[in-house]
Amino acid sequence: MAQRPTGPGILAPLRSARGPVIARLGAVNLAAAIAFAAAALAIYVGTIAWRMARAPGWEDQRWFAVVSFFAAAYAVFNVATTLALADRVVVIASGFQLAAALIHLWAWHRYANTFLGRRPAALERRLLDGLLLLAAASIVPGLAYGGAVVLRPVPLFESTYKDAVPSMAGELIYATALAAAVPVLVRLVSAWRRGVPHAGLHAGSFLVILVFAVNDALTASGLLDMPYLLDVGFVVPVAAVAWSSTRRFVGDAMALQALRGQLETQVEERTQALTRAEAALLQAEKLAALGQFAAGVAHEVNNPASVVTANLRYLVDTAPGEAAQPDAAETLVEALEAMQRINALVRKLVDAGRLAAGRAAPGATLLLGVAEQLAAEGRTRTGPRVEHALRISSFQRVGVPQEVLHQILAALVGNAIDAIPGERRGRIELSAEPVGQGRVRIEVWDDGVGLTPEARRRAFEPFFTTKPEGRGSGLGLTVARALAESHGGSLRLEPRPTGGTIAVLELTAVEQGPAAPEGSPA
Repeated sequence: MAQRPTGPGILAPLRSARGPVIARLGAVNLAAAIAFAAAALAIYVGTIAWRMARAPGWEDQRWFAVVSFFAAAYAVFNVATTLALADRVVVIASGFQLAAALIHLWAWHRYANTFLGRRPAALERRLLDGLLLLAAASIVPGLAYGGAVVLRPVPLFESTYKDAVPSMAGELIYATALAAAVPVLVRLVSAWRRGVPHAGLHAGSFLVILVFAVNDALTASGLLDMPYLLDVGFVVPVAAVAWSSTRRFVGDAMALQALRGQLETQVEERTQALTRAEAALLQAEKLAALGQFAAGVAHEVNNPASVVTANLRYLVDTAPGEAAQPDAAETLVEALEAMQRINALVRKLVDAGRLAAGRAAPGATLLLGVAEQLAAEGRTRTGPRVEHALRISSFQRVGVPQEVLHQILAALVGNAIDAIPGERRGRIELSAEPVGQGRVRIEVWDDGVGLTPEARRRAFEPFFTTKPEGRGSGLGLTVARALAESHGGSLRLEPRPTGGTIAVLELTAVEQGPAAPEGSPA
């Protein structure tokens, strides 16, 4: 029997021409069973990885599947060397085993590059091509292994290893493989230190291969009395990276679930926004049709109404104090008030149609000035019975012309006054504050009788009103919202928890200044 060589054997695990035989060669032994199990595990993991590679974002698993399949090939060829086969078969199996190890290393390079999202440089591509050439050279008879086979007892397993003796070319192939493995480890460790997810586990897994390779090299050189471990060493990283891939899969699934929830929320929000836009479009169409109708009516109504109004005013001013009929003067006054309401209604109809069809005029208005004017007008209308309070910064400006802002807020303040019963005192407050994204939130609240949910829902419909007949046209809020929306704003009504209603108007902020202290009644 030939003597075991004492050469350097730089990467003895890649020699792999070993095969423990428990008690005697020829029996299916523990080493063969371990190799079979390792090969089965690697094939199973590789098959799953190959299927996972079809999913978007998991292309790196295709190369990991190649890593797994050639780890299995390495273990399968090791089975051949553990049985009592002819020396020539052991040498051939060792050559194929060395080729499987080189392709396994080549696949690790490709997998690491894809996993880290990097493109190999020209020098690295030549190195990878060289690994494939060495793998092809390893199976050339007599090149990597000269044909000699030695037996080495392993007391730990009560077994004997059967080693094919590498040639000088085989030793050079081992040295090249060991040098080519270092860059993979360096890249993975560097990625781990940069915080790349799962890079640490990959680096540790690849380090296991190198540690087991050193063990087999020292064992083959006679410096250690240990079993060969590289067939197991190839499979342990495969299992570890498979665990990492499972964690990635779970993380992606959770992220996908969260994204699905976000998309569902966005779809719901966009649907609601579309519904609101359709409602606003329908409202605008109603107002436009109303404006077209009002424009025609105005021509037919305004002239005779003006004549009737002028005549009624003349009669009121010139009628004797004691008329033939005692109620004649009162009748004339009522008729004049009715004609004035007709004229006001026609103007509102024309305004509503014009707002729906026309473009918003640009402008910037100091909010506090308009609010003070409205508070003064409200105080004149209600007297001391209703308290008018302001909480508005003296620097706050909104992107609405002054007359438009006055018309919007006048409708809101007027409704607030009407909501407070005449037999008791009340309070109306007008406040404003920035709400971010260049917007200002203006609130007009009262402590009046409030609105029912149905009344709040229909409050902006043309001609809808909760006021007694003759006190409201049902167009004030309709025109106010149309004005707000035509200037990029919004208007809505909310119930006040302690009673009454809050009108919430949001407009574009033109200039933002420091906040003023809490206001007091104006």
